[in-house]
Amino acid sequence: MSSKYLPTKSNMIKLKDSLESSIQGYELLERKRIILTKEIEKYEENFNSIEKELYGMIDYGKELVKEVNIDIGIDNFINIANGVKIDDYIDIKNVTLMGVEIPSIIHKQEIVERDYGFFNTTNKVDEAMLYFNKIQEKLIDYALLYTTISRLRREVVKVRKRSNALQNIIIPEMERNLKEITEQLEEREREEFSRLKIVKKRIE
Repeated sequence: MSSKYLPTKSNMIKLKDSLESSIQGYELLERKRIILTKEIEKYEENFNSIEKELYGMIDYGKELVKEVNIDIGIDNFINIANGVKIDDYIDIKNVTLMGVEIPSIIHKQEIVERDYGFFNTTNKVDEAMLYFNKIQEKLIDYALLYTTISRLRREVVKVRKRSNALQNIIIPEMERNLKEITEQLEEREREEFSRLKIVKKRIE
């Protein structure tokens, strides 16, 4: 395979510089991949813990609903829930981690009005209302971590592809081209040296 570069010292120097930059780029990408992978592992540990906790909360919430259904009936509970006004504030911002935008959420929730009396409710109604608000907060944490992990995984895939391309295609091709140019220049120098020797002998 012949090099796509003309065998000149200028091209050899340029190719050496490009090869050095590509090797540095590969090392930086590998470092980034390692850091992102460690971050994913950290987030996944927290995610698994929250997921387990959330499923437990949902199971308990189902039991609460069953008890409320026995006490006042599910239709009454739905009407009561619809009458509760909640000040629900979510502010989503992004922070950058190794070039990846990670969501950060500020969530505030407060019950501002209960449009129901105590004569047709039980303690379980209040407990269920408050508990499902906690489930909502836990769901937000769950969604935040899920989104964070998904974005980090996508970035790791991109980094791995670029790193593999450098390692397996671009850098080897540059090395081959540099080797060919070097060999051609060395051959040219040997030929030039031989010619000079012949000329010198003739002059003598």
